[in-house]
Amino acid sequence: MNTLFIVFGIVFIVVVFWIWKYKNWSNIKKSALTIILAAGLLAAVYASFGLILIYSDHAGYSTTGSNLGEIDYDEIISNAKKAGYKVDGPYYVNTKDTIGVHPSNIIELDERFGEDYRFLLVKYYYRENVYFSTWYREGSTEISFYNEDRPDALAPFKPEDLPPDDWIVEKFRLMFDITEQESRDYLTQLKDSIGNSQEGFGKISIKKELDIAAVYSNLKETSIYSNASPTSGEGWFKETFYNQDKKIGVLDFLVTNARVILQDNGHEYMIKIDRLGGVDIGIKLSAKEEIPEEEYHRIFKDMFVNLGLPGEKVDEFEFEYISGVW
Repeated sequence: MNTLFIVFGIVFIVVVFWIWKYKNWSNIKKSALTIILAAGLLAAVYASFGLILIYSDHAGYSTTGSNLGEIDYDEIISNAKKAGYKVDGPYYVNTKDTIGVHPSNIIELDERFGEDYRFLLVKYYYRENVYFSTWYREGSTEISFYNEDRPDALAPFKPEDLPPDDWIVEKFRLMFDITEQESRDYLTQLKDSIGNSQEGFGKISIKKELDIAAVYSNLKETSIYSNASPTSGEGWFKETFYNQDKKIGVLDFLVTNARVILQDNGHEYMIKIDRLGGVDIGIKLSAKEEIPEEEYHRIFKDMFVNLGLPGEKVDEFEFEYISGVW
């Protein structure tokens, strides 16, 4: 679409330049032609955009995804290729661009999630509604502080909305393996940035990478138990850590997923599957088109069996029909 805009723009500029530079017409006539050309260009752009929407419109069936438990992901992908299906991936949720970072020194997590898993973020909770969240960004760490107990959620975040100083200093020291003085310097920067901001949360960017192994070890040592949310095809999952009944931290991880695709009579059947057993299935059809339930159930069951998955699991998915936009 961007290319189309550029082409139209270049043609418009060339024609207008030709009219004004080489044509021996009055300025009124040149101006009128320029306005007519501009209106024609705008109409052409809208018409092209409309055609693109029409031709890209499609109907389909979708599900919310499910988790089949422990699977042999590599064998399933191998089976898909042997069966002649198209295998598209690896994806990180819905992009092929790698996101997050892979810790190189946590053997336990390599064994649990495979050596291609990614760490996304950590949340540390002072109490249920007072916490901070991190995000990795090109060699630095963005940290955002939230306080959902504030009387006015729309008011600017204030330094007094932060957790206690000592708690923040302790977490900074742990996450970045720095001295107490360095940690307090960052705390001062954080408070200064909050004082100069009108946003509803506090934030600071620290040009250091997280010591992910130290964070993971700390949460394991200070928690009584943890639970992990099951994936459902995209590979994003959370492990939440508790001390007694108090949530103290959350780690977000990501494993890759792949799309196994079958083209059948103009219909596209797709199985999205991740390394932790998450599966999501869907069908892409022409706009307004529908197919019988028994037909697409049969095809997905055949695909599951060919992949090495139990075919009867298809019956557990609830399909929702989408007729298309137009």
